[in-house]
Amino acid sequence: MIVKNEINIHENSVNYMNRVFMQYKEIETLPSVVDNPIIHLYPVKDTYEENGELNGYSDALYFHLHVYDPISMTSWKSKQLHDGIIPFSEVMVQQIKIFKDLSTMISLSGSYRMSQMQGFSIGRLT
Repeated sequence: MIVKNEINIHENSVNYMNRVFMQYKEIETLPSVVDNPIIHLYPVKDTYEENGELNGYSDALYFHLHVYDPISMTSWKSKQLHDGIIPFSEVMVQQIKIFKDLSTMISLSGSYRMSQMQGFSIGRLT
């Protein structure tokens, strides 16, 4: 089965996305601490391989993850696939929504330490 989402995006929305993403400078290394991070999840592929082998959660898709730091105006993009976000302490979610580029956007409040594995770990510091 192929799951495909196509949504007609208005020109105003395209302009908005361009303005938002242009504000951020991409960095290569995940910062040790990010204040008020915004996380975008982009689904990529099933956790089942074509041969039927399961390499992640059976109820999840692998995704690419982007972390936006609204304080330093930087963004970091994971180069590996993830199948979940694992909080290792309490997180303070401000909002969750589907962003205009069809990513799932999670806005957090507070300072967070993050680390990447197959699952992406995040913990609130303050």
